[in-house]
This record gives sequence, C-alpha cells and structure tokens, in this order.
Amino acid sequence: MTSSLVEVCNILIGHTFDDISQRIFTKLANGGRTTFNLLKSLHFRDTAPRRLKQSLARLIQHRLVLHYTENADTDAERTYYSVDWHVAYGWIRNGRLVALVQDRHGHKAASLIAMLLQVGHTTVADLASAFSFVEASGSKRDTGTDINAVPGVNGNGTANGTHAHRQRDSGTIQSIEELHYILRKLLHAGVLQKVGTHTFKPQADAEAEIQAVVMEEQFPDGKITGPRKQAEFKRSVDSLKRKWRDEEQYDEHRDADTNGTIKRPGQDAMAANKRRKINGGSTNGHGEVQADFSGTKLPNDMSIGINHARCTVALRSEQLVHYAMQYLGHTTAGVYRALLIALEKKIRSIRDDTMVYEDEDNEDEAQPVASVMEVADHLDPTLDLSPPSKANKAATTNGGPKVKKKGTIEYDPEFADIGIKREVASDSDDDITPIKAQGRRLDTIEQHLKLLEEHTSQFCHRPSVTGSSEWRVSFPYITRTLIQAQIDTTIQRRFGTVGVRVARMLREEGKLEEKQVAQRVLKHVKDIRSTLGLMQAAGLLETQELPRDQYRQPTKCVYLWYFDEKKVQAQVLAQSYQGIARCLQRMDVEQTRFQQVLDKRARLRADSGEDEQKTFMMGKAGLLEEEGAPLSGVEKLQLNQWREVQEKLLAQVGRLDELVALMRDFDGGDVSMIC
Repeated sequence: MTSSLVEVCNILIGHTFDDISQRIFTKLANGGRTTFNLLKSLHFRDTAPRRLKQSLARLIQHRLVLHYTENADTDAERTYYSVDWHVAYGWIRNGRLVALVQDRHGHKAASLIAMLLQVGHTTVADLASAFSFVEASGSKRDTGTDINAVPGVNGNGTANGTHAHRQRDSGTIQSIEELHYILRKLLHAGVLQKVGTHTFKPQADAEAEIQAVVMEEQFPDGKITGPRKQAEFKRSVDSLKRKWRDEEQYDEHRDADTNGTIKRPGQDAMAANKRRKINGGSTNGHGEVQADFSGTKLPNDMSIGINHARCTVALRSEQLVHYAMQYLGHTTAGVYRALLIALEKKIRSIRDDTMVYEDEDNEDEAQPVASVMEVADHLDPTLDLSPPSKANKAATTNGGPKVKKKGTIEYDPEFADIGIKREVASDSDDDITPIKAQGRRLDTIEQHLKLLEEHTSQFCHRPSVTGSSEWRVSFPYITRTLIQAQIDTTIQRRFGTVGVRVARMLREEGKLEEKQVAQRVLKHVKDIRSTLGLMQAAGLLETQELPRDQYRQPTKCVYLWYFDEKKVQAQVLAQSYQGIARCLQRMDVEQTRFQQVLDKRARLRADSGEDEQKTFMMGKAGLLEEEGAPLSGVEKLQLNQWREVQEKLLAQVGRLDELVALMRDFDGGDVSMIC
C-alpha cells in the first residue's frame, strides 16, 4: 500500500473505531501480515491481550482484517493477519452506497444496509432479534420496530400491535416476513452476500491453497513441465476456484429454511417484483409499493454481509450514467442506466480473476449482453421517452390534446404532389393497441441506444451479429477512453494546450526526439523545450538516453521523450489519495472549532435514542431530515456553519473519490501498488 492510501484508510478507521483498532490497522498496513504474538510483542506490549483481541475481532467483523491459519489441526498451527485495504477505503463510499440502495430498492433496504455497514456481517437470527421480532409456535409477530433507531439498545421498540408508524413511514420494517423479503431481494441483487469460510481469507493464501489441492489430487508427482501441463494446471485451478466460489453464493433453493413458508407452485423469491411490474409498480426504488412478502425464509444461522465487489459494479454504473448525461442528456442517460442495471446481474465483479484474455478482442467478447426487452424491463417508468417536438404538438391552445378522428381526409404523402386526397387512418390513442405501443417503446429505446453507440466514447455497441437486438458495453474500452480524457484534462489545466498536444502526440507516436516533438506540435524547439522540462519535473513525461558510442558522452547521446500512461495514472491516483487525506484532516481541525455545540447535539441525540454514526451515514446519503433541537440561536448558527464547512469538504472528497474510482476500480487494473 502507498503511504497516502494508508493515511486515508487510517483516518477513516479512526473516525469509527477506537485508538487500538486504528493502531492495529496501521501496523498491519505498514508492516505486512503477521501473527498475534508478534504483533503484541513488537507494538502492543502495554496493552492487555484481551483488549487487543477484542479490537482485532472488531476489525475482522467488518472485514477490515483478513486471517489465514497455516497448518490447521496440528500443533504447529499459526494464524496470520493482514489488512483488506479495498474494504477499508470503501468506507468512504458508504454514503453513496446507501443512497444507491435507496434509489433502487427503497428506503427500508437502504436503512438495513446502513445498519449492516455499522455492525459488520451478522446472522439472520441476530438481525431478526435486533428488530425484536419474536417467533413462537411457528407464528410471526409484528412489533413495529423503527429501523432508524438502534434496535435492542435503548428499548425504542413500540408495543405489540401498535401501527402508528405505518402511516406513510417508508423507513419502518413491520414484520419478520418483510425483513426476509428485503434480505432476499438484496441477496438476489448482489448487494448482500453469504459470508463463508473463504470470505476472510486473503486472496494470495486462497490461491495457494487451491493450487496445493489441485497439485495433490491431479499432479501427485509434483511436476508441471511443458505448456500442455501448465495450461491444464491453470484450468484446474480456475475450475476449483469457481466451484468454491459458487458454493458460497446465495442460492434460492439451497439456502431456504425448511421450517419457513412453503412456496406456491411457480413462485420464486422475486415473484412479488413480477406482480409489482404487472400492477404498474416500480422495481428499482421509484416509489414504494405494497408488496407480497410471502416466500421462503432464510436460515437463521446464515451469515450475511455487504458484497463490496458487486457494490463497486453498481457504483461504476452510476458514474457511467453521469458521464452519459453530460454528453447526451437526461433521457438517453436513463436508457443507458437501464442497460447497465440489466448487465449488472450478469457481472460477478469488475474483473473475474478466473478469466484469462489473450487480447482486447477476447476480453470484449467476454462482456455480457442484454436485449432491448431486458432494458425495457429495468427502465424507470416515470421516464418520458417521447421527443419534445411531438409532446409540444400534442397540446392545443386550451391545453387539451388534439385527437384525430378515424378516417380523416388528409393528403397522402405519396400523392400529395399531384393533389390527390384519400382517406388515411389516423394514429389516435384509441387505435394504438398494447402490442403496438410496446413495439413503439422498444423502437424508441433502440434509437437512444444507437445515440450512445454513435458517440465518440462508444458507451455501448451491438455484438458482431447481423440484425441482433442485443447490446453490449465494452467496459475496458470505455474506461480507457475516460481515463485518457481525464489525464488530458489534468495536463491541460496545468500546462495549457501545448502540454496536452505533446501528451497526445507521444501517446500515439511513442518515443521521439526533441526536434521531432517540436515538428509534430508545430512549435519551435526553444518554445517546446521549457514545456517538456516542466512536464518531466511533474512526472508526466520520461526520457531515455541512447549513447551513440561506447564512451556515453552527453553530447553524443540521443534523448528520446515518451509518455508512460500507466505511471501517470498511478501518479494521479496517489495525488487523489493525498488530497482526500488532506480534506479529512482539515475536517477534523474544523470540527475542533465547533466541538462544544457538536457535543451538546450528540448528548441530545443520545437522550432521544438516535445513533450518531448511523445518523451521519444516512445524512450523507440524504435519507434523514434534520429535526429542530433545543439549541440556542447562537448554537444553531454555529451548527449551520459547521454543516457548510462539512458539506464543502465532503463534496471535494466525493469528487476526488470519483477520480479514484475511474483510475483504479472501473477497469479492474489495480495501479495502487505502483507508486
């Protein structure tokens, strides 16, 4: 891990956990994997072992620390601990994740995700008991517990049979059936995942364990010589890796409690969503609709947690929609959003490590496809696909729609030149059948997809099949295009148009001499020399020295200039980490100025039963409304000033995080270890 990334993760953990947990993460991040005894003897000599184990267990609970036991079931067993910096940095996106779930799956699901982000992974039974849902003699009782209060801590649950919260309160889970329904929906969407034995293993240790199993079972002689055996060994390792991964995936039939509700014939876990579509409801969070919560129960002993890999895929989709909206408008971006959501269900993670691509064409062909019908199923029903011109013509002077009568005498386009009239059937709303309306809607969706295909960034494209109605998004290509555009924008703001012309030219041409660079950018050598020197000092350009003879005299050497895009990408990423760390540190400094009024607000919230961390997380997602607190006028003014400073700093952190996501996460190529 780079020092700037360690600094960011350290600040994020320090905002949530105690000092010992923060120190444990910092020592493991800087020193690498180690054992408990070695960690205590070197860095925590004055700390009680019990307290150190509690802090370490708290980090494991949130998957911030991974562990692997070597030589298990023997006297020489040894457990190593290492950090998972992907999850640690992901804490900065908790607010965006909660807002994303709220937009797609409703307020109740978002509140449940906010709780799981706070407590870490847990079992279904513990989650049900936290809501005070009690099951007796096979019946399920509704307690009306409010999810916005910390359940089971301050006793904020309402009495049995109380339905006061059911009036227009979309943030309240009313029954255990509804809780299981929301959990099943989030598991199907990939936001949640089953937590198994391999979840807490580092990737390198899991890879080594799989290789050892394959070697023992299929290659007992221990020899992997020749390209044929090496390819066979690689295929066997990938096959076993996929098998272990699929065993820990949620399965509707395998992970069903036999004591739960019996499913009706033809009913699956998401049958309620199908009924909501038929009734005109929305399945992606656009409006809360009363759903049927009947279905299979989840096993009480099943552990669940946040699926950070699939959440990164969803956040990538939202960011790509934001880019498409900047170029093509709201309506086309809405169609693109539906296409990406349809593809998300077919993507396990941003980069599948069990897939090996020989070239870029094979990688593009491995991307999933979605039909226009699937795009229409995931389209926001409130999105207006009609062109603005037709919408304007549809209204008369008094606001009423123009309705053509059937059989109106109009000019036929084919005979209008010679003045022949005939009766032409009108396209009134009464003549449009549901099948014809559905066909027009699909045609309109396809026209928007063609706009996305024709853009220079090529947001989507058809597979190489003639007449196919399927569409594909080449995520590697579009990510590389956006990364190049972002790097060019950064260079242009620092070095002007000449700098970005030099960078683009060297990216296309490769290594060139100073005279060749000047000729291609149409500048004199003296004018271009200063720009090349400044860009080299900033780390954006590199030089290579080629001696003409064996003496390597500077006057007899050729100096070639070139542009290393991977190194520049890693440099921009490291600078983004550093900017995020400075913003978070500035937030801590600014918080000390308003510490007195913030402490008073925290005491008031504690008396009212609110949780400070969860309220802050959901407030960042825009899911809470501030209520009037008994504060004086001066204290309210100070609190508003703190909120303004906090919003500005968090907005800057969000913009930098978008840059980090583009440079690091969208293409799956991790460059965080380069610097």
